Amino acid sequence: MAELPPIHETIPGDLLKPMLEEFRSGWNLRKVQAEAARKLIAETNKTEHQFSEGLGQLKARIPIDFYQHMKFLFGPDIWQDKKFLNRVLQENPEFKPTVAAKTQIVAPGLPF
Repeated sequence: MAELPPIHETIPGDLLKPMLEEFRSGWNLRKVQAEAARKLIAETNKTEHQFSEGLGQLKARIPIDFYQHMKFLFGPDIWQDKKFLNRVLQENPEFKPTVAAKTQIVAPGLPF
């Protein structure tokens, strides 16, 4: 079986430079978008979030690109691993929101 030539040799010369530039700008675009999403989440997580008993607590806000990339690298069940999630939050503290407990006191006989 004949060996195939490298892909960059099969692309016409007038298309190679624009194609390479698109790969570069496309990658840079995704990188900039991911960083912008990370900063937005960090800014959002600075505000205080409240939780109610019985509904659970917000543990993290993770950008979708980061989430999908980790699933691709480590498998679809990686986010079920508590050690992995704790390490992600340790290395990316901007993903962790500020949470305040809101205690509800119910006194019998008092109108709401």
